[in-house]
Amino acid sequence: MADHPKTPHDSLIQKLLESPQRASVVLRENMPKAVRERLVDDLPEPLPGSFVEPNLRKTYSDRLFRAWLQDGCPVFIYVLIEHKSDPEPKTPLQLLGYMQRIWLRYVEDKREGQAERARNLPPIIPLVIYNGSREWNMPLSLLDCIKADEQIRQLQSHFGYQLRHLRADEADESYSQDPQVRSVFRAMAWAYLESLSRDQLEKLLEDLPSGHPLEKPLLVYLIQVHGNTIEQSDLNYAVTQNRSGERAEELTMAVAEEWRQEGRKEGRQEGRKEGWKEGSQEGQQRGRLEAKASDLLRLIERKFGSQAKRLYKERVENASLEQLDHWFDRAIDAARVENVFAED
Repeated sequence: MADHPKTPHDSLIQKLLESPQRASVVLRENMPKAVRERLVDDLPEPLPGSFVEPNLRKTYSDRLFRAWLQDGCPVFIYVLIEHKSDPEPKTPLQLLGYMQRIWLRYVEDKREGQAERARNLPPIIPLVIYNGSREWNMPLSLLDCIKADEQIRQLQSHFGYQLRHLRADEADESYSQDPQVRSVFRAMAWAYLESLSRDQLEKLLEDLPSGHPLEKPLLVYLIQVHGNTIEQSDLNYAVTQNRSGERAEELTMAVAEEWRQEGRKEGRQEGRKEGWKEGSQEGQQRGRLEAKASDLLRLIERKFGSQAKRLYKERVENASLEQLDHWFDRAIDAARVENVFAED
């Protein structure tokens, strides 16, 4: 797999697949029946490495597993995760390249016996996981991409693949029979919704038991993907409805910290953007100030309402960068807007 996940989608799905038990559920639920019925009961073995080109790893990630068939032969299951809002027309062609790399690595793994291995390649079953907002309308086989009459086309190899399109409107139980897989797939399916209600946020947490290793990654994912469209108070409410005592407190603190980090990250990005536009030190400073002020006002509006934002807007826009950082940290935990701006 890729050493450094590049997107929230990648981080969450890689966390899901790092458990052999969860990976087994995902693979078995999304394999063709002919493959599923021939697999032994042993868990799939995750294999190291990524086959995606480095320049494509912002929008793709992958995992390779080895499983065993009942006849004793190995089978590779290659999972390609597309982090795009639209289908990729080149997917069948890309898969062919990745499969070729997998077979080459298999053949060249040892110096001895390469010719024999090249004549006895294990099958590769590709699975594409896609959570984009648009319907997948790309060919599910390389054969369907070839422009020729039927007789000529049949001379080509089929090289089909399975597709798991995570749709926001599908029935909840159809995401997975396993509650942990269902929780992650549901969150990814809802990634392109304009906003999430309190009820939906509660729904995303209800399938995970308290203290589960996917708990915090799921919350981080929600903040990274929906941070501009959901309220921190709504996410905290969902946490306290599903968790109790020290665990609820621990998770709400984690939510606050992640929100703070996201706010600072956006502020730095906006600051750099504005600074480059001005082309001067003064422009860079002004860009950082405006970005930080914008982040703080957005946080105030989410937590305390639009009236609070209007009341303190002028004060925020005329503050120093140091003061804005101080107020931003206070706003994360403050119960009332007055506490944010209280004199020390």
